[in-house]
Amino acid sequence: MQKIKQILMISSIAVALSFFSAPAIHAQSFDSVTHIHSIKVLSKKILIGTHEGLFVYQGPNNMKPIGEERFDIMGLAISGRTMFASGHPGKGSKLPEPVGLLRSDDEGDNWKKVSLQGEVDFHFLWSAGNEIYGVDAQTNMILYSSNSGREWRNLGPNKFSDIAISGQKLGENFVIRDRKLFKGSKTFADLSLVKTVFPVSEIELVGRTLYAASDKSIFRSSNQGKTWKKISTFGAEVSGLSSSNELLIAIVGNQILKSEDGGKNFS
Repeated sequence: MQKIKQILMISSIAVALSFFSAPAIHAQSFDSVTHIHSIKVLSKKILIGTHEGLFVYQGPNNMKPIGEERFDIMGLAISGRTMFASGHPGKGSKLPEPVGLLRSDDEGDNWKKVSLQGEVDFHFLWSAGNEIYGVDAQTNMILYSSNSGREWRNLGPNKFSDIAISGQKLGENFVIRDRKLFKGSKTFADLSLVKTVFPVSEIELVGRTLYAASDKSIFRSSNQGKTWKKISTFGAEVSGLSSSNELLIAIVGNQILKSEDGGKNFS
């Protein structure tokens, strides 16, 4: 098991499964935030989408709200410095129900409407470059955009538990179905099995490096899944991954762990 130098302790984390009763428009601790839906990495920042809005995690019991707009962030995706979000308007908000796709180019300080306002509530979002995949919570359909959400194409019912956009070719991706990893092209028109000796529950792609979670372990591949190396094993199941060029985070049991060296050590 990798030596964990420091653990960011967070009480009762389970993405989208945290239930706290205290209202928290200006919440500063995890315990006062209800319904954590998304945990993502932007550069070296850990961002958390909650029922009360977007927060940056700065340390144990220290969460800072971002921006003035308070809305229930269900889906959250990051592409470079751009963020996309979806969900429901908060109290006093002038956003429609549901909010459709929103975009922020200033790390969440301000949001602007992109499309599908009053139509779609994305509970899951993935983005890279100009490509966005989203799962509509009302229909369970996967919608796809190749122009940053301005126009959409319906790809049919969602059959995947996770998606990582390749960014190499338009419509190319990695997907998980029934704990098996596939490489897709032409927006799922062609799927080829990526052989692994372990079941896959989460997938992350940074450049050409793949990270895969399997039960209590994280694996890494630097050659598009041809070979894999186990880089970390923990005492509890890995239930989430998020990454940037600078940071990899793993949600393990009721903790968030972070690594700044590609998963060799967590601090």
